[in-house]
Order: sequence, then C-alpha cells, then structure tokens
Amino acid sequence: MTTGTLRLIKATANPHGADDSQLFLFVGNPTIEPVRVIIPDEGVTLPQRRPDWADCVCRLKVFHINDLHGHIVRFSPQGDQPILSRMVSRLREVRQKHQDDPDTAVLFVSAGDDLVGAVFDELMGDDPDSFALHAGYRLYSAAGIDVSTLGNHDFDLGTSVLAQAIRKDAQFPVLSANLAGCRWLSTLYYPAALMVVKGIRIGIIGLTTPGQTREIADTNLQIVNPIRVVHNMLPAIRPLCDVLIILSHLGYTLSSHAAAVQDAGDVELARSLPPGSVHLIVGGHTHHTLNEQGLTAENIVNGVPIVQAGALGRILGEVDISIQQGAAAVTSVRLDHTSNLPVDETFEAEAVQPLLEVARPLFQRSLGRVADHPDLSTDAVRNSFATGESALANFITDALVARCRANGYETDLAVVDTSVVRRGLPVGGELTFGEWFNLMPFADVLRIAWISGKQLQMLIRDNAYRIDLPGEPHTERGFLHFSGQVRYTIELGNGRSDIRAINITVNGIPLEKQLDRAFQIVCTSFVRGPAAAWEEYGRSTLGLPLMNIREISHMDTPLFLRHELVAYITEQGGVTKEGGAKRNGRLQIKANN
Repeated sequence: MTTGTLRLIKATANPHGADDSQLFLFVGNPTIEPVRVIIPDEGVTLPQRRPDWADCVCRLKVFHINDLHGHIVRFSPQGDQPILSRMVSRLREVRQKHQDDPDTAVLFVSAGDDLVGAVFDELMGDDPDSFALHAGYRLYSAAGIDVSTLGNHDFDLGTSVLAQAIRKDAQFPVLSANLAGCRWLSTLYYPAALMVVKGIRIGIIGLTTPGQTREIADTNLQIVNPIRVVHNMLPAIRPLCDVLIILSHLGYTLSSHAAAVQDAGDVELARSLPPGSVHLIVGGHTHHTLNEQGLTAENIVNGVPIVQAGALGRILGEVDISIQQGAAAVTSVRLDHTSNLPVDETFEAEAVQPLLEVARPLFQRSLGRVADHPDLSTDAVRNSFATGESALANFITDALVARCRANGYETDLAVVDTSVVRRGLPVGGELTFGEWFNLMPFADVLRIAWISGKQLQMLIRDNAYRIDLPGEPHTERGFLHFSGQVRYTIELGNGRSDIRAINITVNGIPLEKQLDRAFQIVCTSFVRGPAAAWEEYGRSTLGLPLMNIREISHMDTPLFLRHELVAYITEQGGVTKEGGAKRNGRLQIKANN
C-alpha cells in the first residue's frame, strides 16, 4: 500500500462484546506522512450517519480499564479474590438493561499493559512453541472487551510470544497507531478501529508509549511520536465518526513520575488537538486514578476529557457520552471500586476457574526453604530496605552475579534497588513459586553496564546521599545495594549533603587504586526507575551532585530477572544463608557523633 493511504476492512467483532455492532479496521502505516485518503476494501461500504441523527438523543457508555498486568484474580492466603468477574457483573448489568434500547450503546475497552505482574505470565511460555495461553486476552474476550491498545509491558515477554497471544486468544482488535516495523506483529494489530454500535459510528485510535518499552533484539520495532501520528490520521478519520476516542497508553503527562513518559502524555496530546476533533482520551501507563469525584476541570484539557482508572484491577471506569443533534460530549464520568461490585458467578465458574486450575500448580510449586532472618520479612522490605545492609538484597545481588556468569556474562558485580521487590517472604518457612512471584512480579530483564573505576567511585558516593535516615520520612530515592565484591562505609553527617562514602574496596583492593579499570555491572532494566521524582528534588532543592545511572553505556540481555533468581533459588534449595541470605558487613554505617 502506498504511503498516505489507509485501507478500511470489515472484521468480526467480539461475539461477547457490544450488542448490534459492526467492526471496521484501518490497515496501513500512518507514522510516515499524513493520511490523505481512506480506501474501503472491495465490498466494504463506508458507514453512514443514522438518518434520524438530528432528532434523537443517543448515549454511548464506555467502560474502561488499564494496567491490569494480569490481575484478573488476586491470589491470597485467605483464598482467591475475584477481580475481572466483578467488573463483568457491572458490564453485563448495564448491557442487559440497554439491550433493547436502540439509542444506548455500550463499549468495553482496555488501555493496555494487560500482561506482566501475575503468575499467569508463566503460561505465556518463552517462545511461540511453549506458549500455552494469554490469560488476560482469553478472559477479556469472554468478558466482552471490544478493543484494546498495546502497552509497553505487553512487549516484555517478546514480540513473537505477543503475536501468538493475539492470534490465539484475542477476539477483539488490538490497536497501536504509532507502532511500526515489527515483523512478528504485522497483520495482527491496527492503527485504529471504527465500530458502529446501534448506528453510532465510534472511531478509536490506539497509542503506545515510547517510554520503558523493552529493547527487543529480533525486530525493527519503532514507536513513533504519538502527536505526529494522531495529526497524520485525524483529517481522514474524523469525518467517518460521530464519536472519536483515543485509547492511550502514553501516560498522563510528561511531568508524571509514576512511570516514564516520553514525547507526550495525554495532557500534551490533548493540548495539540484541533478543537472538537476528539471527544475522549482513555489513558493508562502512569496508574493515575483520575476523576474520583466526577470529571474535574483539570482533566479537561483543550476541551478533551481525560480519564484513567488506576491499576491492577482495583477500579472500573465508566464514561457516558451523550449525542444530541449530531453533537457529542462527555456528560458523566465515574469510578467503581471493584471490591464493591458483586461477582458474576457464572463468568467466574465458566471462564475464570478453569484458568485458575491451570495456574494454581505453578503458584504452589515449592522452591525450598526461607532462612530465618528478619531482613527477609515484608516489614523489613517495606520499612528498612534502604536503611543499610540487607540480607535479602545481599542474596539477590550475589545471585545475579552467579547467574550472569553461568550464562556467559563475565560480570564483576551487581546492584539492585527497591524496584526489584514488592514484599517479603515467609521467614523460616517453605518458599513457593507464588510467594517469590509476589515478591518479584516484574518482567525486568538483566542489563549489563560498562563503567570505569572512577565512575564506580562516583556511583557509590552518589548512593550514600540516597540512604534512608533516622527521623526522616522514607521515600523512593534509588538507594542501591551492591554484591559482595564491593565493601564500603557510609559516614553520616549533619544533613544529607554531608553524607560520605569512605573505605571503598572492590575484591579487597581499595577502589582508588582501580580508577582506570573497567568494570562490568549487572542491574535491572528498571533500576532507579521510581526514583525520578526524588532525584529532581535532590538536584534542584538539595543541590546534591547526583549521578544519572541511565546515562551509563549499557546493553539489555535476554535474561529475565525473575527467571534467573528462581533458577538460583532452586540451585540453593531456597533463600538460604548458604546462598547469601545473610549480612556480612559489606556495608557499614558510621553515625554522626
């Protein structure tokens, strides 16, 4: 197809989705230049406006979710806690109520990151041959999702595996207008969809954030500036729609700190739009809970309402768009806390429980024992992980060095921060895969960085400024723990700017004698990711000479953090003292006298 054109094809809508609906999909690449013409496929007729449009009042109800990260159900010691089944109860209630109403349409959409963060990730396999199922997509299909967009974490397990998931389990279109060049996904995703539901023509453009999308070696995948792509598409698509929605996984705004936002967030996108061109932006990526008390003025940007429904399935968003005399506008926004919704028992029994029976043996698999050390507890992880030496951090860093060397990477040392842990372990008890997964539910890959001895000295000195101090509120500052090759002392002062790192040795040799040496360090692909807000404060307000670890030359490996840690734990018979779950004095704290 020539550039500057999009084809419009007829497709099959999710059979469990919107009532009385037709689905059309736009095919082509809008990232290169403005779209000048839409070419209907052979036999496809462009949907026309309802003949009674000027006389009727219609309503489009949009249910939206984002960033579920596989949390279709929550495992707990008290039993399984349904999530998606509660959302389905509300959706089905509203769909049934308006089933025979010719002027009310109901859509259900996802703004991405439907993967990574739950034990169901293990069912995805390591490649297309070992793929079993995408629990999120399979249940979304049964639940009646009409359309979704791709989030950055949807790529984490590889594009070939994602392609298999879309092919096997998604009975709805997957969108991303600013994604290009991915050979595995070609023909499996679309820049936009056009749904006609009860005569209402609804255009939906999908967008994916360029930020935090893992580097993928087997593809020429590119994620292009979203503002440019949307402006390329709007003039051609807008005349075909009564309502135009952007389904965005860009993040709320460039100033958001919850996750990296690159090029533009929803706020910047909305500011760039021609007046009246877009009626709603449904967002994701930054896990914002917007409009808890109804649509607020700050979330109407350039006349475009922006909504986002938190993360991990805690909230179901609802938006009403009213169309009167051909003009559409958002008239109601609300958030339903999932825990307050009843369970759809039929959906739970017929769709969810069979998948739980597949996943539960993975969750319950024994990995060994947990050492009897207080640093391994959830309380320690949440309250004192960045206050000094940690037996849990020692275990993780030493394991990363061992696993990298076992995989052929001649790593000298490892660093981790709190971005690798969410909770602790059953101290002194048996360790299951599910318990380790709950501690480390991320799909971060291991990153190799090359650093000189002088840079390592700067990094350790920088790290001392980030330690949690007695009498100060704890926040995420990106405090690093080092593997056993590094030993040093943090000398506290009268304030944070007075803190010093002293007596630094690497492999027993003073670092000051190794400043010209090159070191190979392993960390994670998300290291210090949550620390961006404090780093800005530390530099601008406290005047600290902080180092940007992300500027160090690095390469992402194909090794997954959690997979390598599970392999090491299995080798050691658990999180054991012998495997490194102990304090050994590698970090000393010298208090200010």
